[in-house]
Amino acid sequence: MRKFVLGTLFGGIALAGEPWDLTAPTGLKFGLIKGYENWHVVATHFRTDKNELRYIIGNEKAVEAYKKGMKKFPDGAILVKIGYSIKKNPAFEASLEPDVIQRVEFMLKDSKRFKETGGWGFARFVYDAKTGKYKVFGKSPKDYMQCFSCHKLVENKDFVFTDYVRRR
Repeated sequence: MRKFVLGTLFGGIALAGEPWDLTAPTGLKFGLIKGYENWHVVATHFRTDKNELRYIIGNEKAVEAYKKGMKKFPDGAILVKIGYSIKKNPAFEASLEPDVIQRVEFMLKDSKRFKETGGWGFARFVYDAKTGKYKVFGKSPKDYMQCFSCHKLVENKDFVFTDYVRRR
């Protein structure tokens, strides 16, 4: 079983300001993912339109679903996406690395609570580098329909874009 300790990778920056009490308009609290720096890395992505490097991590329920090849994630599965701007590595200019955290987003599977969005609840917390604090994205749950409108593209994958990257 692969377990990658994110606390080492992120050096604590993802936890700057300890925003555990923030609540998204969907009712999901940032504190729901407290301890996520010790969760499993699922994959990394680079989003070209945002010029952003993203780490996707999952709790035990999510990772077990991936490993078992389940078509649907169980209730309680959580996937977290942590996005960073990028910079060139000064020691190796052909390499890019994370620079400033941009956001922490997550999705929680709760098929009873989030029926309108395929059983997933979404939360987004945007990092403000000037203040060193996170801000809640959106004012109402409807603001998160934009998340679901993209995730509908992968309805056949239980609304999850990310495939689990297995070590060979």
